[in-house]
Amino acid sequence: MRRDDGVEGLPKPGPGVTSLVMIRALLVSFLGLTTTATLLVRAAPAAAQAAAEAVGESAVDADYAFYTAGLNTGTLGTSVDLGPDGYRVKFAFQTAGLFSAFVHGQNESLAEGRWEGADAVPERYVSTGLWSGEKWQTLISYADQEPFVRTLTPPREPDRDAVTPEEARQSIDSLSAMALLVHRVQQNGRCDGTASLYDGRRLMRLTARTVGTELVPRSSRSPYYGNAERCDFEGLLIGGIEHDKEEASTRRPKRGSAWFAVAAPGMPPLPIRMDFETIWFGTASMYLTNLRPRKAALAAGAAH
Repeated sequence: MRRDDGVEGLPKPGPGVTSLVMIRALLVSFLGLTTTATLLVRAAPAAAQAAAEAVGESAVDADYAFYTAGLNTGTLGTSVDLGPDGYRVKFAFQTAGLFSAFVHGQNESLAEGRWEGADAVPERYVSTGLWSGEKWQTLISYADQEPFVRTLTPPREPDRDAVTPEEARQSIDSLSAMALLVHRVQQNGRCDGTASLYDGRRLMRLTARTVGTELVPRSSRSPYYGNAERCDFEGLLIGGIEHDKEEASTRRPKRGSAWFAVAAPGMPPLPIRMDFETIWFGTASMYLTNLRPRKAALAAGAAH
């Protein structure tokens, strides 16, 4: 997901590269690679301690701005509720700035699930979006750690490989991965591991590793800066590959980094900045712009 430098460099809709495909690739990388790949980040000792104090119940709304080549190309609103028995995560994404003048897109996603020990067990994932006037919708339910795609609009592309039930088993959605990220950091503050992400079309394997503490510099794009824990990640598409002229690019591993910090007293570690490679636009960045702690909406014993 990246575009290039300047207005002139923006990709234009055309026979081989439609604006719809470009913006969906942008969102897939953002909600897929960035969210799931950050799964299992290592918190600094102080961050882990603060997170552990809130492990029973956490609720926060956070806003992010998405930049490519110096331009604000998207915004993301997140709502995370973590209870002692389950979780609920909501995302709301939309294109922004000059990019939205070329193609307008928006997406809302919701995931609900429960905890089994240190693991997240998804129960429902819903995603709806409107991209250049075309509706996109996905509904996945889960049973015995197996995802069942109930709705997929538009249907899977004819030149895209199907993901088999065996391949998709024990995979999770990207929002459940965000919940798992916070849950695991609260419990043990570790960063290294792998996870599988399935969105109804694609299956990705993501690997994360701890780098250590780094200084995130001041930026006009975010009020959050200072020492943060860096986690590097790599995402590899392993199923649901589309056999088109971009196949070679989609098959290449995509890499990125996330910097986590306790941005407000009593809150769990959250990403305050993220850089990652994309299929279409090179390297993109995400900045935390606003954080609003709130009362948890989940009651004990209920994840819905």
